[in-house]
Amino acid sequence: MSQHEKIKWSIYQAIDEFNLAQEMDARLDKDEQETLFSRAGFTASSKLDSLSMVYFLVTVEEHLQKEFGSNFNLKTQDLIESKEKDLLTVESLIRYVERL
Repeated sequence: MSQHEKIKWSIYQAIDEFNLAQEMDARLDKDEQETLFSRAGFTASSKLDSLSMVYFLVTVEEHLQKEFGSNFNLKTQDLIESKEKDLLTVESLIRYVERL
């Protein structure tokens, strides 16, 4: 499995876990084009508010740590600061993790 596929798989596993705690209309799709961050009037609507975004990112980091080792750091603060670039979609999150 390529590194890209491992990252994607880890994020999809995190989506599955995240969705267990969400109402049906707030669940994320396992799709690279799924919108994670939205800014009213500029991007497609997201199902995540700020609190659920943090919960989702913690879940993603846990799954990446399982896949790549316990010392893996998602650099959540940097990621949140670059949200309009790196958190727009699942695909942009995958690219961010590949750069790490």
